[in-house]
Amino acid sequence: MTTMTADAKFWDDLAEKYAAKPVANVAAFERKKAITRERLRPRSTVLEIGCGTGSLALEMSQFAGHIHAMDVSGEMIRIANQKKQSQGAANVTFRQGTLDGPTPYEPEHFDSAWAYSILHLVPDRRRTLKTIFDLLKPGGSFISSNVCLGSTWLPYGAIITVMRWFGKAPFVYTYDRETILREMREAGFVEIEERDVGAGKMVAFLVAKKPG
Repeated sequence: MTTMTADAKFWDDLAEKYAAKPVANVAAFERKKAITRERLRPRSTVLEIGCGTGSLALEMSQFAGHIHAMDVSGEMIRIANQKKQSQGAANVTFRQGTLDGPTPYEPEHFDSAWAYSILHLVPDRRRTLKTIFDLLKPGGSFISSNVCLGSTWLPYGAIITVMRWFGKAPFVYTYDRETILREMREAGFVEIEERDVGAGKMVAFLVAKKPG
């Protein structure tokens, strides 16, 4: 079983509990959403990777033209589509998938891209960042909430490895603030800014731009 298949199954098995779990830090999440809304326009076309059960895409859909949201987990997408139907959100499209291979989207298609708490789960982060860059229109924005486990002295790598042995965690890639900032610059992003949302020392909420 490949890492991607194993992790998809992990999230499939967790989907129902994930959907029912309340947001841990409501105040921080509200600040993230407010910053995200600032960069939306009524005709904005948006890509969200790692959308989970679709809560962010569905809430933001009222401020955008169309949101394309993807997740590796088919069960997450099933629940997202159920929520979409119940809410009548016609301008959101959910798709099972990742940006690890060929994408169904044309280059320079999106006005904005979001990656909330997902880049630490991506096998080839540099490739994903470059793909996001290529999919954005010139002047487009990239908003990411990064779990920087490498910014702490705690041995998260070893802890997560043990948890994986018992099926209690997906594969997680450890990086720090300096690493993700450097990789975003290498991908071509400019005007990279960290915004303080009160989410804790391990979270780097970053807003960046593709040169226009």
